[in-house]
Amino acid sequence: MRKRARMKRVPFALLHFASVALAAAIVLGPRAGLAQTAAAVRPGLPATDPNGESVQLPSDSDRIAAQFGKGVTFQSKGGDFHLQLRGRVQVRFGSELPEGGEATNEMIIRRARLALSGRFFDAWELYVQLGLSNQDNEPDYYNPVRDATLTYAGLRDLMVRAGQMKVPFDRQRNNSSSALEFADRSIVVSELTLDRDVGVQLFSEDLFGLDGMLGYHLGLFGGDGRNRRADNPGMMWVARLWTSPFGTFDPNVEGAFDRRQGFRLALGVAAAQNFQSVRTRSTSADTFAASTFDYTHLTADLTIKYRGLFWLSEFLYRKADRPSNTATVDDEEVTEFSRSGWGFFTQAGYLWTDHLETAARYGQLRALSPTDPTFVGRHEIGGAVSWYFQRHDLKVTADYFYLPAIDDPAPPTHQVRLQTQLYF
Repeated sequence: MRKRARMKRVPFALLHFASVALAAAIVLGPRAGLAQTAAAVRPGLPATDPNGESVQLPSDSDRIAAQFGKGVTFQSKGGDFHLQLRGRVQVRFGSELPEGGEATNEMIIRRARLALSGRFFDAWELYVQLGLSNQDNEPDYYNPVRDATLTYAGLRDLMVRAGQMKVPFDRQRNNSSSALEFADRSIVVSELTLDRDVGVQLFSEDLFGLDGMLGYHLGLFGGDGRNRRADNPGMMWVARLWTSPFGTFDPNVEGAFDRRQGFRLALGVAAAQNFQSVRTRSTSADTFAASTFDYTHLTADLTIKYRGLFWLSEFLYRKADRPSNTATVDDEEVTEFSRSGWGFFTQAGYLWTDHLETAARYGQLRALSPTDPTFVGRHEIGGAVSWYFQRHDLKVTADYFYLPAIDDPAPPTHQVRLQTQLYF
């Protein structure tokens, strides 16, 4: 049994605020007279799902619409209910070669997803996404549900989302894995980000009605990851603020496919605290047998798009309250380690034609000593070439990375990946 740690500092005021806001939204939303979401106020614009993907709505005269890259959408006769079904598959060949060692090669279905997006009664949104590949599930816990959220979007400045979702922390983790320039996210993000969790968040994508120039996210989550039962009292809060000072655009989609648009920029900062976490990476990876740690998270990100150029940079930081804990498990003394570290990456890509893009990435991942002795820092140096048949919906991406260790005798690794994606 996991030993209970000291009672944590649960932010009950935030939980109370979220519950009051949700109740107020339900009672006052239809009569509040405040601006609704863009899709509700301006029906000609598409709605978006929690991953930032557009939701194509049929015209009033259509009941069913099907379009490649938009899936199949069903609409009720009165137009007050829309349901969109999409699916995608990523097939990958990967090879890793440590210098002086033997190569590891694999052919895998990296991702196989089905997603259902719905909008009803103007202001309510439903989103469910299933992961069908074994790569979409954690090794010790089978859970095909990746997202399952209900959103009330009737108040422009105070929308409410509840369920299992991506924690609104750093930019690249919240970008859909379907819309990346490389075969996958940076190693810095893989180690230091916050993964999906169950909770509630208050947010706005157009705070004060400034045409998408300012937004925020404020959330309270279980802190243990995707739909896991817990026997500890720990929880996690997160706060994110972002701005697009030159007007709204699509920072959640990597690549500047509209090569004629002018300069666009997004800046974001976020902080989070996960109290009594039972996971080695705060909300993901291995589960401790008898320990809990308090983690503090910080991040900042910059996104730029300009005439075919896409540039993304992020800094991430994670610090545990103590480096290790020793406890007795099955009459044996066991020492378990937290993982503290920081890192940054920057990547840039240029779309030479409507179909061809090249990209480069450099990153550093460093451990904060003292920490888990198996946490080895690395440089990340690589490039990618992508051919977009239909933008991100049908593409082929090849990338290469050189991954030398930092302050460790471990040999550098060469990594090659070739991946194709179909997203109907």
